[in-house]
Amino acid sequence: MNKLATLVAALTVALPIAVSAQTTPPPAPAPSAPAEKMTTPPAGSGMTMTEDQVKTWVKKHVYSSDGQHLGEVEAIARDGNGRVTELHADIGGFLGIGETRVRVMPTQFRLDGDRVVLNVTAQQAKTLPAIAK
Repeated sequence: MNKLATLVAALTVALPIAVSAQTTPPPAPAPSAPAEKMTTPPAGSGMTMTEDQVKTWVKKHVYSSDGQHLGEVEAIARDGNGRVTELHADIGGFLGIGETRVRVMPTQFRLDGDRVVLNVTAQQAKTLPAIAK
């Protein structure tokens, strides 16, 4: 009988603690520094980037205005003041075979979150000027 009383007493104490532990929400994660979200300024105002910002955009995905995945960024050219002059992207192909490197002018794309979105459809992207790799 003494063992039963001990067991009942232990459960009486442990059960509310276990229930409380299950219903208490986990602590919120520590706030992190907000990710820098790049967006293209309105056409004509010019977009500037630092060398570090350019590096973060190389290999990002490129999409058409109709939501088709086209390829990825290979380079971003800038002038002496850091103003973006053109973007080079490899589009088309499969597993790196048959891709075409194209030149995209700053007025033809925008940076949206972690992707580049062209102001042309997937069909129109096929007519972008090709450049040598």
